[in-house]
Amino acid sequence: MKPVKSPYTKRQLLVCFNSRDPSTGKPSCGMNGSAALRDYLKKTVKERGLKGEVIVTGTGCIDICPAHGCAVAFQPEGEFFVSETTEEAGEELIRYLTR
Repeated sequence: MKPVKSPYTKRQLLVCFNSRDPSTGKPSCGMNGSAALRDYLKKTVKERGLKGEVIVTGTGCIDICPAHGCAVAFQPEGEFFVSETTEEAGEELIRYLTR
């Protein structure tokens, strides 16, 4: 294995995409609209000229399973949030990202 330097110099936003079978009775981010939130964040990062500084990535489970919304992790800070999957919530995450 060989390490490589990331082209994204500042941050990575990890948006949980995990989807459980509804018969489990357990919540999952994928069933709560995380794809739409990820798409909004990616579009907004590009529109604001942050591409190259920030990457938005859909991931598997990050072990925070909210009943509503989805889990988002900021790296390299290691900070985790539970976010609604609305554009307003996406805007709040972008404000946090650019603080």
